[in-house]
Order: sequence, then structure tokens, then C-alpha cells
Amino acid sequence: MSIDMSQFYQTFFDESFEGLEAMEAGLLGLDVGAADEETVNTIFRAAHSIKGGSATFGFSAVAEFTHIMETLLDEMRAGERLVTEPAVDLLLVSVDCLREMLTAVKEECDIDTDRVSKVQKDLEVLLRGDSVEAEEPEATSEAVNDEGEKTNDTVWQIDFKPFDYLLTTGNDPVRLLRELSALGKYSVKIKFDGLPLFESFEPESSYLAWEISVSGDIKKDQIEEIFDWVEDDCELSIAEFESESKPKEEVVPASAVENSTPEKVLASEAEEAGPESNVVDE
Repeated sequence: MSIDMSQFYQTFFDESFEGLEAMEAGLLGLDVGAADEETVNTIFRAAHSIKGGSATFGFSAVAEFTHIMETLLDEMRAGERLVTEPAVDLLLVSVDCLREMLTAVKEECDIDTDRVSKVQKDLEVLLRGDSVEAEEPEATSEAVNDEGEKTNDTVWQIDFKPFDYLLTTGNDPVRLLRELSALGKYSVKIKFDGLPLFESFEPESSYLAWEISVSGDIKKDQIEEIFDWVEDDCELSIAEFESESKPKEEVVPASAVENSTPEKVLASEAEEAGPESNVVDE
């Protein structure tokens, strides 16, 4: 039995329109140059929530558009981009555009794709051409790339066990895994310990847990943001993983796995009868 996601639509739209109001108010109150960090964080988190909800409910156009806004805001709050008047003006235009997109989706009307494409293109141009030099981040662990140069890659170990009711909140673990896989090199192991016998199985309950490893130039707060929507609905542990102690036999070369996605990993490993799956790298 599948879950009727439409029952959560109204809550999503209500919270999204409130988020847009918060974004607009924050942008109007920003000081050009040295912007208030708390205000930028508030604007960013509102965009992040709208993007996450849109992805959950399958509103891909809204999620894609908001992701670009989120990227621009993330650079501002990380100090990698100055808060300039053109950037603020464009973000205000983007908020208006996003409001129109959400209204169209809510009313089941066509989105004005011409307007969306124009604003999205302007955002992409700004992202490419109006950045400032960022300070070198402090390296938490060092890795070596193919050219023998040191990088600032960090390996993060994530243990994620949703509470059994997670699916009924409209959240999907696969979406979270997909977002994690976009951060860097990624591997996942599914734990079937909590899987009940068939006669006790509840279709709307979550029984699986995941051990995830992701590596790259990744900050802990980037991972925490992915789990913002479910932090009260799961057991979650995020820790830096020392590469020296990583068992080599757990790693499968990326070349050995073709077309591997979180969804395919879930599907293929669920067919196995063993209590735990092997690691799959992406």
C-alpha cells in the first residue's frame, strides 16, 4: 500500500509561503557588504526547507530553481561571496518567481517557464561571474588526488536510523541518500536488523537503517542541513572518519559499479536475505 502524499500538500504550501515571506523580509533588511550572519542563515534555511519539501513531493522544477538560490545564499553565509546590491535585487526577483511557481503548482496550472528560465539564467550568470576569493578552509584531514597534490578531503561516517513512523511524515530516506551522494564520494550499507517477519510487516513503517560514508571537501553543517527535516524523527550520528583506520576490504572501486544510485542500491540489496549488505561506492 502506497502513501497518499497529497495529504501533506497543504502543510507544505503553507510553510513554503511563510518561508518566502521570511526570505523577502530578510533580503530587504540585509546590509550590502557586511551582512548580518543570522539574517543570511535565516534566508538560507527557508530556501533549503522549500527545496527539500519540493523534492520530497516531486515538484522538481521548484526544487531545481530553489537549489540555485540556495547555492548563492550558501556562498554568502560561508563568506565566499560578498552581499552586493545586484545579488540582493536578483534574489528578491527570484523570491517573486518562486512564489509564482508555487502558486501555479498549488493551483495545478502551468508554470511560466519563460520567466523561470530567464531568472534562473541570471542566477547562474551571477554564480559564475560575481564571486569573491574565499579563504582556504582549515583542513581536517589530508588526502592526495591523482596528480599527487594534497586536498582538504574529509571522510564522514553517518549512522541513520529513521523512527518507524518517518514515512508517514512525507519524508523519504531515498531523497536524503540522494542528496548525500551529491556531496562527494559516497558509499552506503543497509542494515536489515529491524525488518520484521512478513506477517508483522506494516507498509507505512520504516524498518531499515543505513551506515553511510561520504568523502570530499565537505563541512559537517552541509550534512546536517540534509537531515534538517528529519532530525527529530530518527537516530542520527555524524562523525569524522579517520582514513587510516578505514578497512580496505569494505571499499569497492567505482569502476566495479555501473549506474549505481541510492534507489538501485536499495532495490538490489533488499533482494538479499542476509542481515546486512555490502558497501557500494559511487
